[in-house]
Amino acid sequence: MAQPININSRRGVEDLDPFNKAPPGWSLTQPKGKWNWDKPPTHTSPADAVDSIIDKLEEPEVEESMVKLMFSGISIQDIVNTIAIAGFSEGRFTPDVAEIIKAPVASYLLGVATDFNLPVKMFNSSDGLHPEDQSLNDTMMLDIMEERNPDMHKFLMEQAESTEDMVEEESEPVSQGFLAIEMDESMPEGIEEPIQQDSEEVV
Repeated sequence: MAQPININSRRGVEDLDPFNKAPPGWSLTQPKGKWNWDKPPTHTSPADAVDSIIDKLEEPEVEESMVKLMFSGISIQDIVNTIAIAGFSEGRFTPDVAEIIKAPVASYLLGVATDFNLPVKMFNSSDGLHPEDQSLNDTMMLDIMEERNPDMHKFLMEQAESTEDMVEEESEPVSQGFLAIEMDESMPEGIEEPIQQDSEEVV
């Protein structure tokens, strides 16, 4: 097999062979334990891994770096992912342990941010909040229902329209109170309207 390309070579990009790369499974032909992640991990227990990470984060220089990162806008999610990937690459724990320790490490960093009154971002999003659920929403459900179950869709639309009409009727302001209604419109036929007397004539 051809030797890997020397990245310091002065050859042009057009001279690079796109097929001159390690084929799948090439790492399995290398001596066992050549890479740190290919050796037995330092920490097999998630609790031990978390304790080791927190001990490192409590060092003054490291804590100061974490505070600066969070203050600059780096989310806790990004920091935790970096710690997990670095720990696996260095052979300190396995990938499954790396996933398990993310929550407790994030909780610790959130506590550090609270101690320093930092406006921290929890997730890697524009507002720092958890990304919205991309599951089936009401609009998508109604579109599918209109195509697959038109009778139910028609029934729901009719119910929605009747509800809107009732709400509109209830929300219409009353132009006149019941005391302002003329007596001749409200009284039955054959009953004369009572004569109103001035307050001065009443003894």
